[in-house]
Amino acid sequence: MSSYLSVPVCTCGHPRPARNGPARAQLPGLHRTLTTQLASRTQAPLQSGGLQCSRQRRTSFHTTCNAVGTVKDQATGVEFPAVTHFWEGEAFRSLGAAARQKKIAFVGVKVYAITLYVEGGRAARELGVRKRGGFFQDAGTEEYADALVDGAFSKLIQVQLVRNVDGDTFFGALQEALEPRLRLSGDMKPLEQMKAFFAGQNFQKGLNILMLVRPEGVLELVTGQAGSSFVEVRPSLRVESATLCRALLEVYLGNAAVIPEARATWAKGAQVLMQNEEERRSNRKGGGG
Repeated sequence: MSSYLSVPVCTCGHPRPARNGPARAQLPGLHRTLTTQLASRTQAPLQSGGLQCSRQRRTSFHTTCNAVGTVKDQATGVEFPAVTHFWEGEAFRSLGAAARQKKIAFVGVKVYAITLYVEGGRAARELGVRKRGGFFQDAGTEEYADALVDGAFSKLIQVQLVRNVDGDTFFGALQEALEPRLRLSGDMKPLEQMKAFFAGQNFQKGLNILMLVRPEGVLELVTGQAGSSFVEVRPSLRVESATLCRALLEVYLGNAAVIPEARATWAKGAQVLMQNEEERRSNRKGGGG
């Protein structure tokens, strides 16, 4: 169990500032403070941010949302924003964090912290539709993980290195998991494109590697230092391959996930997101706004 979620989450419907165009569509209003603990027995402290709600009302949980919190991986201490924006899509929400460890001389060495982001509003609505369709009856980790892989919304895997590593070593471990899946399709070119991107690079501790999977089957990669804004950036690599996109998601969310703890945490995060959507619908039907 490796992460907690300290989330006074604001999804109040404030549009994202325009970038040479109109503001993005608003998210459904969830005017509440939600403190959800994922995979930790220790209550996470609330952490303040700068996103204020203009509306206030009481809910069955607490009072109003007044900040955006963080998601912290307990093993490495790395924190990720609970809600943030990237260069594509609407507001993204983290489903939790975990650590990747490797055995070196029989000793577990932490390599990176990792989180999975999903487009909050779109993911919540789709998960809600699946629940109402009976998809999640007696559901466990596998059903929620499958829903994340199959969902028609963008997902972003963000990795923050906690030790220096060269690009060939980093991608080598990923390639081992991706290659069998790509061979089944008979098209290895997308994997070669990824390999060329990582080849010869020296990644320093603190570097972030972002892999955005778009629902139309496009993978975009961006790198940057911790604390950087990833809104006004251009992808360093763009690969059009639905097969590669699905293979990458299955590496982390499939039955043989390379970080089982992360898969379980993200499945739980998806369940919480779905429950939030169901409560929002219930409040709206009951005249709660």
